[in-house]
Amino acid sequence: MQKPMQKTSLDTRFSGNKSIQEFLPFGLVFLLAIFLFFYQLDSESLWNDEVFSIRDANNIRSKFLISRPLYFFLLHIWMQLGTSEFWMRSLSVLFALASVGLIYVLGQRLDSKATGVISALLLTLSPLFINHAQEIRMYALGTCLGLAGTLALTIALQERKIAPFFAWAIARWLMFVTAPLNIALVFADFFLVGLQFWRHRKLLFMFGVSALFLGAACLPTFLITAKGSGDVLLTWAQYQPRPGLKSLPGMLTRFTIWSVKPPFDIAALGWLINAYTLVLVGIVIFLIATKPWKSSVGWIIVWWFIPQAAVFVVSHLTSSLWVERYLLFTAPYALVMLAAGFTRMWKWKWPIALGIVILYSIVVGGGLFRYYATSHRSDWRGVVQTISKSEQAGDHIAIHANPTLFKHYYRGSAPTQFMDIVSKKRLPEEIDQVLEDIPAFDSRLWLTYEHTAFVDEEGHDRFRQAVVDKFTLQKKQEFEDVDLFLLTPKSK
Repeated sequence: MQKPMQKTSLDTRFSGNKSIQEFLPFGLVFLLAIFLFFYQLDSESLWNDEVFSIRDANNIRSKFLISRPLYFFLLHIWMQLGTSEFWMRSLSVLFALASVGLIYVLGQRLDSKATGVISALLLTLSPLFINHAQEIRMYALGTCLGLAGTLALTIALQERKIAPFFAWAIARWLMFVTAPLNIALVFADFFLVGLQFWRHRKLLFMFGVSALFLGAACLPTFLITAKGSGDVLLTWAQYQPRPGLKSLPGMLTRFTIWSVKPPFDIAALGWLINAYTLVLVGIVIFLIATKPWKSSVGWIIVWWFIPQAAVFVVSHLTSSLWVERYLLFTAPYALVMLAAGFTRMWKWKWPIALGIVILYSIVVGGGLFRYYATSHRSDWRGVVQTISKSEQAGDHIAIHANPTLFKHYYRGSAPTQFMDIVSKKRLPEEIDQVLEDIPAFDSRLWLTYEHTAFVDEEGHDRFRQAVVDKFTLQKKQEFEDVDLFLLTPKSK
């Protein structure tokens, strides 16, 4: 019998080079993700929710019974090593980078290596995902844990193993105590398990056991969330528009090229964004036409559609939760779906696919440029720095905004009045009452006014005019979404 040939050092070296070549595309995407996620990480001021995160992380021992404790607990530990804005935001960057790795593996398992690489690239270049990767909030962690649970269930479905069920349950529990709305993924999980294992009683039973563990572990957080959700649904969420029939395809656009703002001026180039949305819908239809349910790539459509459909229904039954950051946990599945459709389109008609690449490059380039080149958060850091540099003895401060951010940045000793927030309508009588409540002062008053998306420009103008009518304007500075007035009493 002939002995098998021994591998020479040349063979080993060639094998190693081949492994490097196979890993190289994803490696380059991952390096790009590191650059984009860390780039200008602390260039903008914190916003309200980020300061709320810092507050809850500092009070984690007394506030552990909150609806989303995991991220705040991890942030509390992270802050023991530093409290600079760069450092605190970098925690989310780590979870975002882990998400890039997980979506690559998931795309590869469900379809192909090309789908995995393209999925990772789409997530890396998504201005919306970059935005949440660069903030002190739980959304990157929730997305990461969602992907981890989905990958564990994918292994269980493909290899018919029991152990991944328990990894799935743990990941889904951690995801739930990070962002409770993400539990909508479980509806898709149950559908797929029932579809694949309805004849396999042992596997179905073990999944049921792990699901019971998941339910028991989530129950305390669920009760806390249910008790406190009324405040959100009756206040902030009631101003959100309810989703319509265009919302599902519209969210594909937002996941791929949107950040806080659209990539271009809607009035001038809205047609280009609409054309791009139609192209994305075409890719999804093309994928469905290839009958993906015959393979595991069809599962990704389920993980994309069912959770979004659940949030869609809830948004019509209660106040609307159809908000990009709340739906971020579904973004990876939309991107894998688009990547799978694109790879099939490339094999079918590569010139058409090349045209899609060119269009995508234009619109995502616009989205990334607008994200990095323009401000999109209220510049409270700049406001406080201006006041601190020019502050004089006897000055007073009046804040028309949520006081949390100002308190975070301001270290001075001037008496500070936090005014009641005028309602959405900005009625003249409401504005007059708020300004009347400012305590009398003899010297100077620094007054801030924060713009909100719920108020039109006419309402903002009414407030500005009322300020000028009541006081003598010495100076006015405009920051991103914040007006700063330096005022003195009106001469009698």
